[in-house]
Amino acid sequence: MNNPLRHCVITLMLCLFAAINAMAQNKIDKQMEQISTVGSATFTSAVERDPDTRQVLKVVKVLKISGGSANKLYKAFMDERDSGSFSEQNTETERTLTLTCESKKQVRIYMLHLTGRYYSHAQCTAIIKNKTKR
Repeated sequence: MNNPLRHCVITLMLCLFAAINAMAQNKIDKQMEQISTVGSATFTSAVERDPDTRQVLKVVKVLKISGGSANKLYKAFMDERDSGSFSEQNTETERTLTLTCESKKQVRIYMLHLTGRYYSHAQCTAIIKNKTKR
């Protein structure tokens, strides 16, 4: 392979790997967004901004649900567990999943706390913290 072609292939591969990492985040975010429109869901979000520049520093989203939608979130977490740092804690009545994904621009922490019979109640928290240059 000559140099320009090799450069192009390497750049393409790096873009592909970055897109795969972003897909994990998008899958969980997409599930949270879809489920939040259901009548029995409670969705809250808060944004922290830099007072001087008004840039978004951190976004915290919390979704509380019960029923079959909890299983959809659980599946999204399990599908994406290899895309970052994943941990799971279980007791007889509770299960907590945590996924942390880090890029050059931000850190995303997702936590899913399942309770109830058959883990039918869920609270999903997403914390997106933008890295700023100072």
